[in-house]
Amino acid sequence: MVVSVSTRALPAQRPLRRLDARTWLGVAFSGCLLAAFFAVPYLPMVDLAQHAAQLSIWLHLGDPQFADASRFSLNLRTPYIGAYLLARLFAAALPVIAALKLLVWLSVVAHALAFAALVKRLGHAPWLGLLGLPLAFGYAFYYGFISFNAALPCCIGSLCAVLAHRERPTIRSGCELAALLCLTLVAHGFAFGMTALCALPLLLGGAFDPGAAPSPTRFLRGCVQRFAPFVAPALLTAVWLVPGSSARSIGLTLWEPRFLSLAQVPALLLAASGADLAATLLGIAMLALVGMSLGRPAREREKLCPLVLMLLGYCLFPLSLSGFSPLHPRFAAFIVPTLLIAFEPRRSPALARLPAWVLVTTCVWLALFLTRLRAFTTETRPLTDFVSRMPGGLHLRPLVFESGSRVYPALPVAMHLPAYYFAEKGGRQGYSFAMYPTSVIRYVPSVTPTMGGGAEWHPETFSADIELDGYDCFLVHSERDRSSELFGEREAEVELVFHEQDWWAYFNRASDRARRSAAPRGGKSGNGGV
Repeated sequence: MVVSVSTRALPAQRPLRRLDARTWLGVAFSGCLLAAFFAVPYLPMVDLAQHAAQLSIWLHLGDPQFADASRFSLNLRTPYIGAYLLARLFAAALPVIAALKLLVWLSVVAHALAFAALVKRLGHAPWLGLLGLPLAFGYAFYYGFISFNAALPCCIGSLCAVLAHRERPTIRSGCELAALLCLTLVAHGFAFGMTALCALPLLLGGAFDPGAAPSPTRFLRGCVQRFAPFVAPALLTAVWLVPGSSARSIGLTLWEPRFLSLAQVPALLLAASGADLAATLLGIAMLALVGMSLGRPAREREKLCPLVLMLLGYCLFPLSLSGFSPLHPRFAAFIVPTLLIAFEPRRSPALARLPAWVLVTTCVWLALFLTRLRAFTTETRPLTDFVSRMPGGLHLRPLVFESGSRVYPALPVAMHLPAYYFAEKGGRQGYSFAMYPTSVIRYVPSVTPTMGGGAEWHPETFSADIELDGYDCFLVHSERDRSSELFGEREAEVELVFHEQDWWAYFNRASDRARRSAAPRGGKSGNGGV
């Protein structure tokens, strides 16, 4: 018997969706960065050591063996809490520094994904999306602003949601935009402000319906529909931030226009300063690649406003706002996204060569980053050795005279490196972010910091007569031995216990903790020393 089977009865098999070359390259580059982050002791991020110290304190606030618990309080009413919440979650299974490395890596990957989504939303050349990875390593990365770095993907995601919501406002699009705006606010207040500055003109322009007769009622209804998502972050601010003290001033507000410093923007996309020639050239190359894909200015003129506002913000924002500075270089992170919004996609045969140039430029950047990271590890090996050899629990006073780096031009990367001792071995810091009202971990009002704000930049203000008795160890970063000028007549009261390259450590002979460990010994680094 012959049985015939109709092919119509068989379900059609869908072909497996293949990942394109851009996706594979993005995965490969991200994996390479993850391996590099965990292969080195420290990342070249100025403030990261202080964030590690903050996270270490948070982990041990409920520890009865943490003698200093009474000196600190947990501040959850700060617009910098988002990144810390994730890091705290990771730190439940990882050492503090590893948890922060994972957080930084995830911020980088999220930035790349959000940037690629913006490129796709606007219809630009898809290969531009690959630039989202190197563009995550700009000014904020090297200064270690982990909260701002974590906020940037939310900022770019919010811009994508704004573009979708202005085209066709629905309850769903409004809820998505509201959620992203709230995430941005929780991650970083200043980043939320810049995002709102970009979003408002886009939504305002979208409220006009060019196909309908002018009507104030119709325009008002369009504004309500498009601006409704901002109610959520406004309520969050009123309920969560206003009752706190994070908005308190810590200094002066200084204003200084700087239009000529726009020349530094290409460098700030990939480095901390225009003094970095290699980063400047790569930044120019990436801006040129973006420029290749841009056509005429957008027909909707409101799309030009975010770019203009970001450029003006970079040039005119206060040099110091209530003591917080510098804030204006962070506007550079918004330049490329707002450029893509301001211009239509270009349709040209010349774009056929764009993928190759994007790939080459990204590979050159990655090679430079990995080479410098290896050199930075060599440069900071003395600090790694110091942390591993010193006993735990010391009261440490940092004195950093040369904060610069031979690897990263004009980056004061050594400024907070001594805080890694506290993050790994415990004890008590001389300088701590806990003195600032926006910090997640703060000193209780009864504690007076022994190093006030600005003391980290001015080690010459150290006074042995006032401070010697308050510390067990003095860690000095200097090209020469400064023991005589630092300790003066009390030099006999300290003992040099560590010297490697430009790092010098002196024990206070009168300190019980230092005396019990007069012969420094090695030990496994970890969080248990607190």
